Amino acid sequence: MPLVIRLDAELESGLRALSAEQNMPQAEIVRSLIRERLAQRKGGKSAFEIARAMGVIGIDRDPRRDVAKQHSKYVKAALRGKRPA
Repeated sequence: MPLVIRLDAELESGLRALSAEQNMPQAEIVRSLIRERLAQRKGGKSAFEIARAMGVIGIDRDPRRDVAKQHSKYVKAALRGKRPA
């Protein structure tokens, strides 16, 4: 369903910047934000809340320096409820 909305200059600028940062079309960002808001309204958790609960958010404070290279290993371990040694 097509929908036309008017954004003020601040929202337009912010949406453009977010689109460039995430290399994602503006329409997809808007759809994603609407989905998140609807999930919150239903009492569901957003992707950020789920990641934070899994311990993925803030992992960069960890003393391990291979997190970027070994991210899959750490995410899988978090999903299994384990903490890698």
